[in-house]
Amino acid sequence: MIELLPLWGLTPGRLRTDIPLPGSPDRCLQRQAVEDGDGKVWVLERLRPGQEPRRERIGRALAALAGAGLPVPPYLPGPDGRYVVERDNHCHQLSPFVPGDPLPRPEFIRDGARGENLGRFLAGLRHASPHVREFDAEPPFLLEGYVDELMAAMASRRPDLHDVLLPTLSALLPLFEGWDDLPRGLCHGDFHPLNVIWRGRSVGAVIDWEFAGIRPVLFDAANCLGCVGIEDPPALVRGLAPALLLTLRDAGCLDRKSLALLPELVLAVRFAWMSEWLRRRDQEMIDTEARFMRLLANSLDTLLPAWNKLLGE
Repeated sequence: MIELLPLWGLTPGRLRTDIPLPGSPDRCLQRQAVEDGDGKVWVLERLRPGQEPRRERIGRALAALAGAGLPVPPYLPGPDGRYVVERDNHCHQLSPFVPGDPLPRPEFIRDGARGENLGRFLAGLRHASPHVREFDAEPPFLLEGYVDELMAAMASRRPDLHDVLLPTLSALLPLFEGWDDLPRGLCHGDFHPLNVIWRGRSVGAVIDWEFAGIRPVLFDAANCLGCVGIEDPPALVRGLAPALLLTLRDAGCLDRKSLALLPELVLAVRFAWMSEWLRRRDQEMIDTEARFMRLLANSLDTLLPAWNKLLGE
């Protein structure tokens, strides 16, 4: 893939197979760390057929967010100004490699400083959202439909799991009934600590924007909180989690309507994670996720009061 660098006006250097790339490798057909002739390291991706239109929109969105000062690795445009470059019937994207520090697991869930920095990023994204219009024309994201489709698939393929999760659906009714009234904005769509390049406890870059789009404004916070809670459910009210929420509140990004349904949103987003474990056939994580989802469903009436107390509401 090193021979593709001249498409962006760069001199080929060498492949960097010694550099492990963070994030999800299955978000594209192939990706590789490459070094140009000046010693700068890049991440070169070969896209799957059909990814080009949305990846171009993501490229424009990341350029706008980087211009607004957010720590994101924007794709390098090609000579025609497009962020997807084609050669020999294959489409590619190139972004700067951002080095970082390993995330200590599970210790990170107790780290309030990380929660503050994640909250600052989400607040910055919220404030930049009105200036990023690339996803406005996409069909609205309906989480209820996603959950219903997944449950229907489980009913035929994993009836045991379907029966375990069926009682959680009633807990989601307030969220689905209030869905259309929730404030919306640009969201990362898969925001959690492993999609962050950390520099110490600071956010060096946020990566893997494939699920970006218009969502309820606390969608990213809900996903992040769920990823903290599955590590250790009591961590939802101590350490990183409350620090994130306090930072959002102080930035004016924690409206009452969204906060009132945040516990239900945390639970609903876990269905996407269950889908991922099913796709990977990871039975250990399927079992862990099912236990966590049942626990969340049974704790919704205590979680919001606990957060309100921490927030001084």
